[in-house]
Amino acid sequence: MKKTLLLSLMLMISVSLLAQEVQQIVIHKKDKTQQVIDIADIDSLTFNMVELNPDELRLSCEINELTPIHATYTIKANQDQDTYYQFIMSEQTYNAQIEKFGSLQEHDQAWWTELSKYYENYTWEDVMRSFLKKGTQTFQSEDIIAALSPNTTYVIYYYGLDSDGNMTTEIGETRFTTPAPQPSDNTFTISNVMPIQRGVKFRVTPTNNDTYFATAQAKSSIDTWLAQGLTMREIAQKVINTESFYGNISQALHSGEKEIEISCSQENIDYMILVCGYNGGVSTDVVTAEFHSLP
Repeated sequence: MKKTLLLSLMLMISVSLLAQEVQQIVIHKKDKTQQVIDIADIDSLTFNMVELNPDELRLSCEINELTPIHATYTIKANQDQDTYYQFIMSEQTYNAQIEKFGSLQEHDQAWWTELSKYYENYTWEDVMRSFLKKGTQTFQSEDIIAALSPNTTYVIYYYGLDSDGNMTTEIGETRFTTPAPQPSDNTFTISNVMPIQRGVKFRVTPTNNDTYFATAQAKSSIDTWLAQGLTMREIAQKVINTESFYGNISQALHSGEKEIEISCSQENIDYMILVCGYNGGVSTDVVTAEFHSLP
């Protein structure tokens, strides 16, 4: 009771002090709706101290490790036997999915339904059950996304879900922003460019031993991205994200002076070599060289 009275008194004092500047209180609810109350209409404020049921599932999330392309996080559960679902996506995608489906559960069910098509005699409930977790667990972002993008905000969301697909808790959300890659003062020279059958060979001479990324892309794709307003750094990061998604990033990373051979899938077209520093993302300016693939 003392805590209730103290909280009420503190809030009323704060409202009184700000009354000349603030005319409304906006309550942001967990279902994404808002309730606006005019301060002039408030007679008093009280808080009800609700005692938590120890038998009900409660979830929270803690970020343990964060790099430009990776996150380790722990979902903490007060119950070991109750199941829940957790997922991660960029904030941009997260907002778009809510707008499209109206709720995260509708999005999740649509995704499980789509996945069930790849398995004979599977229902969306079967797929859903394969993703359910129990108790406090630590997760790696690459379990869901092959590699995060640097300097990007992501949302981890989680909610209690039983084996029949019924929600047992409200949806919890934890947002985090990946850091930008630490810059490198490495610079590069590309030389001895030689198209070969279905590929190209070239030598990269760096000024230090920091890791760098090397790729060859169709020049028409580069020109399209440039026309869209992307910078060469943004284009290189876009390619890095794609290589990371398909699990090929390690093959494109190098250090020291080296002759590099890269496959080219398209014949008899203009290509562009891109070389840049890599530290979980683009860490230097991008150096380029053009060539024409063999017919």
